[in-house]
Amino acid sequence: MSESLPVRLNRDRLHDIETRASFETTDSFAVMVHNGDAPVHVHLHLDDALSAVASIPANNHFVDADSTRQVGVEVEEGGPRPVEGQLKIVTGHGAETDYVSVTIAEPEEEEPVAVDETLAERSATPGDADDEEDAGFEFPTAALRQNGPVAVLGLLALAVAAGSASLADGVAVFAGSLAVLGSLVAAGYLLAR
Repeated sequence: MSESLPVRLNRDRLHDIETRASFETTDSFAVMVHNGDAPVHVHLHLDDALSAVASIPANNHFVDADSTRQVGVEVEEGGPRPVEGQLKIVTGHGAETDYVSVTIAEPEEEEPVAVDETLAERSATPGDADDEEDAGFEFPTAALRQNGPVAVLGLLALAVAAGSASLADGVAVFAGSLAVLGSLVAAGYLLAR
C-alpha cells in the first residue's frame, strides 16, 4: 500500500477539515482520519473519474473523539493511468466540505535484474566438501570467531550474577540474576541462529 493521506477533523473548531490540497499515488492507499475532541461522522466520496479505477468499501464513517480511523481506498491494478479526480470529504452531515485532488499515476517500471548461467553454479569456498558423500556437519568456525567475545562476556555476566545472588539474601538480587540468565539464554539463541 502507498503512502497514506492524512485528514484532521475538529482541530480548530467543530466539523473543521484539514488535509492536503493534492495527493499522488500509484497504488491503493489509506485515508487516515485523525479526529479531535468531538465525535463526528465523516463521508468520503470519489468523483466519477476516480470511481472508474478506485473504490471505498464504505462511504460513511463514525470517528470517535481523540481517535484515528483508517479508511482504505482500493485502486484496481492494470487500469488506465494517469487518472486525476477529486476525493470529497464531508463532516457534520454537510456542515463542512473539503476536496483533495488525487492523481493515480503510472507505477514506475523496475529495472530487470540480469541473470546468467553463472548464478546456478556453486562457488567453491574454503572448507567446502568436494562431493556430497563428504558433506557432513562442519563446525561454524567463522561464527565462533565473530561471536566468541560476546559469548565470553555473557559467561562473565553469568558468573557475576551467580556470585551476587549467592552473597546477597535478597529477592531483588535473585530476580536480577534470573533476568541476566534469561537475557543470556535469549542472546545465545540469537547467536546460534
